[in-house]
Amino acid sequence: MASSADTQTPPNPERVMVCPHCGLPSIQVVRGSATVLRDDPNDADSPDYEYTLLQCRDCREPSLQVEEALYPFASPESEVAKFVYPASHQLSDHIPASLRREFDEARSCFETKAYTATVVMVRRTLEGICRDNGIEDRNLASALVKMEQDGLIDRTIAHWAKHLRLLGNQGAHFTGRPISREDANDALTFTEALLDQIYVLMRRFDEFKQRRETKGSP
Repeated sequence: MASSADTQTPPNPERVMVCPHCGLPSIQVVRGSATVLRDDPNDADSPDYEYTLLQCRDCREPSLQVEEALYPFASPESEVAKFVYPASHQLSDHIPASLRREFDEARSCFETKAYTATVVMVRRTLEGICRDNGIEDRNLASALVKMEQDGLIDRTIAHWAKHLRLLGNQGAHFTGRPISREDANDALTFTEALLDQIYVLMRRFDEFKQRRETKGSP
């Protein structure tokens, strides 16, 4: 006869991470999982996807993660599980991958409450934008002025970029002044707007003008 210990239901596995709902480091209880097999079994680059349903032990809200696995060898990027619910905002594919990585790292720092690191990564993103647009000036202040002069950013965005640079300087050097959550969050918002203007909106406006000119519209 089986003992009560033999028939006892094993506890659900748990993971420790920052909850996407309450924003706090917490224990996430695994409530279920499912694997979606690759579309083409003969294509080694076609990934499998592992979906995991989680529930926060603190706020009790559910979330859904997906992890991509490439076989036979997985890259480090493919091994990172991402939340698909609640959905996180993704940058446009028109933005260069190198800049998306810098910005995503800034956002990851923010999610772990590393606000000083957030603004430092924002500053690195600004440097990357200048370099990607052919402005090699090592002085970021001068590089941003050159971007405005070249028409890559307008006066408002240039004003934002100036203050992001100053905030990044505060984060990069010991000043004794902490970076607030509000400042770090605004830095992310303004940097995303800058990326969108240069790589998304300007591109889309050029396509709009070209389409109008093709049709003979004024």
